[in-house]
Amino acid sequence: MTELINTVQLQEIGDTLVELFELTLLSGSVYHLHNGLVNGNESIYFANKAGTAKNEYIAIPISIEGFEQSSDGTANRPSLTMANIPTLTRSVLSNEDTMLDILQEGGFSTNKELIGTTIEYRRTLFKYTLSSSEAAALPIEFPSFKYVLDRVSSETSTTVEFELANPMDLEGFVLPSRVVVGRYCAWQYQGVELERNGLTPKEGGGCSWPLDSLGRFFDVNDNIITKDISTIAAFNAGSTYTYVDENTPVRVKTTTNSHTKIWRLIQTAPAGKDPETSPEYWYREDVCGKLIESCRLRFQGNNTDTNKNASRPLPFGGFPGTKKFR
Repeated sequence: MTELINTVQLQEIGDTLVELFELTLLSGSVYHLHNGLVNGNESIYFANKAGTAKNEYIAIPISIEGFEQSSDGTANRPSLTMANIPTLTRSVLSNEDTMLDILQEGGFSTNKELIGTTIEYRRTLFKYTLSSSEAAALPIEFPSFKYVLDRVSSETSTTVEFELANPMDLEGFVLPSRVVVGRYCAWQYQGVELERNGLTPKEGGGCSWPLDSLGRFFDVNDNIITKDISTIAAFNAGSTYTYVDENTPVRVKTTTNSHTKIWRLIQTAPAGKDPETSPEYWYREDVCGKLIESCRLRFQGNNTDTNKNASRPLPFGGFPGTKKFR
């Protein structure tokens, strides 16, 4: 007992509890976040559960309250509070961009559209986090917990609060579980092809747009990025990329398992800032707009003009004609 007390006292004096958040969108994209209370605006590095890779956790305004552990009774429903991104002004030098990227990646425009995403709450001591130069190792941490964003419980001009639910304790879960959504496609962009390539997304859906995009790549507003992917250079980890302005885009591409993505620079990036893991410097530009016109442009368009071949079927995952919105 004496040894335990001494250890606790040492940790109380010399160590700080670090709270880490891993937000997983319905698309399968994962964002690593921390609340900035320990390291300010600096990133925190921590290994994944298996200790095989190191993740960079970006500082944003985020907190969790009402967290309890109990062996009996109903599961508690803590609350998650974070910046109300749809109402905030975009600033290139601010980590608010990270949350804006989260909404853009999922094709979201309101906080309610984040309902159903998963958040994993991890805790460790600051001394067990890693520096930017340290290799990943099996993490030392407290037990972690996963929750689902179940509803928006309150919203102001600057913050939004979500009520969280245990994935096994969601009310109103029925079969079939698919929700009828009118305007927007619910499929994960390129979900069918991702499944075939072993990336095992949680909800691939029916989008069969090929991973190489047939050479054609569009942004979330359905504007053409390029008709020839060879004109965009591959990301070079040894290069520094300099941001100029919005009218002078700097783009790179990455390719994993035949899956090509286009990334756009949002602020000057030092060497080694991989677009796949550095959302504070890059955002993925080739994102589907989730509208039926987005689907038509990709599946019925061609490389030479804007005419569309209406005879080609669309795998659109929405339900045009209904008034139901997610």
